[in-house]
Amino acid sequence: MASLSDTSAPSSDETTAAHVPAPAATKGGPDAAKKSANPHFRPDIQGMRALAVGLVVLAHVHLTGFEGGFVGVDIFFVISGFLITQLLLREVSKTGTVSISQFYIRRARRILPAATAVTVLVLAYAALFLPMARLAQTTEDSVWSAFFLSNWGFAAQETDYFSTDAPSFFQHYWSLAVEEQFYLLWPLVVLALVPRIRKRTFALLAGLLLVVSLAWSIWFTGADPQAAYFNTPARAYELMVGAVLACVIAGPLRSRWRHVTSIAGIALIAYAVFAFDETTPFPGSLALVPVVGTALLLASGPETLIGRALSWRPVRYIGDISFSLYLWHWPVALAVQQVMPASAPFLQQAGLTIGISVGLAALTFRFVERPFQEKRVPIFSGNKRTLWLWPLSVVLVLATAFTASTWGVHRLNNERAAAAEYFDEHGYQELTPTEDPEAVEEDLEEAVEVAEEGAPIPPDYDGETLRDAKWTDLVSADCYAGEGETETEICRYGDPEADTTIALIGDSHAAMWAPALDVIGKQHGFQVAVYVKLACAAYPVIQDADRDPSNCNDFRDFTRESVEELQPDAVVLSARGMLNMQERDGESIDEQWRAAVADAMEFYQGVAGRVVSLGDVPARPDATPQDCVEAPNATQEGCVVNGESIEKRSNDITAHEVVKAGASYVDTEPFVCVEDDCPLFAGDTPLYVDDSHLNRLWVEHVAPALGKELEEELPSD
Repeated sequence: MASLSDTSAPSSDETTAAHVPAPAATKGGPDAAKKSANPHFRPDIQGMRALAVGLVVLAHVHLTGFEGGFVGVDIFFVISGFLITQLLLREVSKTGTVSISQFYIRRARRILPAATAVTVLVLAYAALFLPMARLAQTTEDSVWSAFFLSNWGFAAQETDYFSTDAPSFFQHYWSLAVEEQFYLLWPLVVLALVPRIRKRTFALLAGLLLVVSLAWSIWFTGADPQAAYFNTPARAYELMVGAVLACVIAGPLRSRWRHVTSIAGIALIAYAVFAFDETTPFPGSLALVPVVGTALLLASGPETLIGRALSWRPVRYIGDISFSLYLWHWPVALAVQQVMPASAPFLQQAGLTIGISVGLAALTFRFVERPFQEKRVPIFSGNKRTLWLWPLSVVLVLATAFTASTWGVHRLNNERAAAAEYFDEHGYQELTPTEDPEAVEEDLEEAVEVAEEGAPIPPDYDGETLRDAKWTDLVSADCYAGEGETETEICRYGDPEADTTIALIGDSHAAMWAPALDVIGKQHGFQVAVYVKLACAAYPVIQDADRDPSNCNDFRDFTRESVEELQPDAVVLSARGMLNMQERDGESIDEQWRAAVADAMEFYQGVAGRVVSLGDVPARPDATPQDCVEAPNATQEGCVVNGESIEKRSNDITAHEVVKAGASYVDTEPFVCVEDDCPLFAGDTPLYVDDSHLNRLWVEHVAPALGKELEEELPSD
């Protein structure tokens, strides 16, 4: 997520002067008035700001083709380094020194009012509408943001910038923190050196810092790309490119080459936008593509075809509100996702996000940004008082975060007390382990009825306690392969004394059935050997979960060789349907899945006497268990989901290919859903542990019935 702290709306201390009142009699229109008020006015830079924030917004609403729009942050970094260094050098040239206090006063007026207002309002939204776990995350991240340290906070939390798994509402503040850390040090460097050395020597020193930062960025991105994305030293060279440019050019190029450089600049940015995505190692050396492109645009100036396009008044207005637009667009996008189902039309979600974001940005720009920048807020009209903005901002954010957190705990405690009273009066649905699959169906029917009657969430459960019973309680980390791993220890469950052996093969959706097969194995007399790698299906498809997809293929080779050596009496395969797949070489996802299932059936039928494929269970993208149980005023009815999902499509293909090959297919959906309704609770037992994996307690509950379904398919002693 990009930052716009000093690269958004213009002010009198930068290269534009949109906020300086123009003399009424100035000839040449508004641009001439601005030029008169500030001879360094650059209308094209406003357009570059609009371009940058537009790219970031389009990337975050997931517009196809704009996956690389995150490079908007790099555009902003270069502009920031360029403008701030120009400003500081002009001040030294004019006065012989740099006023550090005045510099921070300008930064405070520019950044703090809008950033603080958005932070406080997002915290209020979180207190009223977010589940407790998300509220806790939001309040913690707001504190990091208040101290301009959020980038280090996200790195410490091992945050993946590109992950869609409950991202922070303040994740986009990371780059604001990077810029503020730059602003903390860079004026001091200029003050210490520029009055004492020649400008050319200073440019060389700045270039040396650039090279050192670039080298660190390249190394660190290769070593730890997640942390490198947020790392200040790894990003510093992008700001330094702008700083060096400010040292070596007095103004835009005047030669005819400016047309060539402007086209080259926009071409480099376009290449990054359309060629980069979440798999691109970043920043590292590849960030040079948009960084150099931005530098070329800055050097080219407004008197080119690209410069004129960027200087167009409607484009410049987006540049004016770009700081507020940046601050608002990300929390608005997350709120829209929370309110609208995942199945909602893309244009509806994207349009709503963009529309609300632009509206809020325009209001914030007019009623928050401009009054402070134009010194129209009486309390902070004086320079000395302005220096209190940051401590006051910190106090306000901390107080709001504390209030929001306290309110969330109070709300949750009240809801738990009400739930306990409800179940004391009505009692829980009784569950009895049974071998009869029809009895399980009756349990699910009753669970749906209880939910529809408005039953609350069982008081013993919240986002954390739902995770207390997982398949990993049985299958330890030594017994399955994680990211980057291609082999694992082969662990056995079920009846350790049995001569009959079953091989369970697949990803975590196969492993989640291990507790059931453990119970069934002990009852029916067989061992269960587990071959599991996370996010790596038993069927040989290409999946993008691992940074190196070959790891999954290597694990499959390891599994096949091990199973051939084991010579099990039966093989059970399962996988999350079509996870992390995309069309490849003109072959659809369905076609790839079909061919992979057929391939697996052919191989394992040659190894084991019996082959069984377990179907997948529906995921819960619109009602994830953690968010559902912790949502304000949550009820079980709101946690019942429709079983229609991509897993159902994959099941149809899997079943067809398995039966076609003469193997056995077992549909597992009836163990969690009834007539397409999938409840989260049956009695006080949760069915799911997260958005797609079953809770171990429920898996063990239905184990006898699943064993009955598998009785004719699996051998036993």
